[in-house]
Amino acid sequence: MIPRKAREDWVVGLLWLYAPLGLLEEGRDLVACFRDASDARRAQRALDASRVSSQLTTDIAEEDPLEAFRLASRPFSVGRRFWVDPGDPSDSEPPKGRTVLRVPAARAFGTGEHASTRLVLIALQEETVEGLSVLDVGTGSGILALAAASLGARQVVACDVDADALFIARENLRLHSFGSFVRLVASSTDALVGDFDLVLANLLPQEFLPARRSILARVAPGGRLLLSGIPREAEPDVFHKTRARRWRLAGRRVEEGWACLCLERA
Repeated sequence: MIPRKAREDWVVGLLWLYAPLGLLEEGRDLVACFRDASDARRAQRALDASRVSSQLTTDIAEEDPLEAFRLASRPFSVGRRFWVDPGDPSDSEPPKGRTVLRVPAARAFGTGEHASTRLVLIALQEETVEGLSVLDVGTGSGILALAAASLGARQVVACDVDADALFIARENLRLHSFGSFVRLVASSTDALVGDFDLVLANLLPQEFLPARRSILARVAPGGRLLLSGIPREAEPDVFHKTRARRWRLAGRRVEEGWACLCLERA
């Protein structure tokens, strides 16, 4: 349970990165519901590190708080190319000229509604993805990997260490004709080999910075990293620690207090 005064967008984004079942309003407070107590404790530690007070309660009767959300959800556009549908799977057709990404709201982060995800989807539309090899780090729902595949990437690898996220991503891949071009890997970037023309990482600073060496090592010479999930106040620190390794800032987008950096390897 999080006090009302702490309910800024970046707090909601931080909570989603720890795989909640859903977020609910209870009186004047925001409640994040988790299936696993370990996820709830990790989220609370992240809140504590950001100096946001919270209260942890266990042994709550299990429900599906996202069911009503899925039933009420309506598709929405992202940039010029994508039409995202976070509701229950359907055969609804997207507007002419748009590609539909079906990612039913679930406990894996990434329905495209949060600014950090939207920023990567928009940035992808500005890249020349066709024919590239792409790595999606911490794939969550798989939405970014699916977007890259739909744009003509010749190879897409999506990795995550969360078994639940990979299960959900696999189900989402099956909803798309181009989902077969994505290969899911239960792994961190430390265990991967080879490099990629384009790496996607929608991660909070506290997740990216400890793993940045292995993530940056996966980018091929001349390749690019789309790094999102950066609160504006943390952007200078993240950029400084990455730029020190001779990376060039090739682009930057900001939305709702979140930043997405396009970094090019020299």
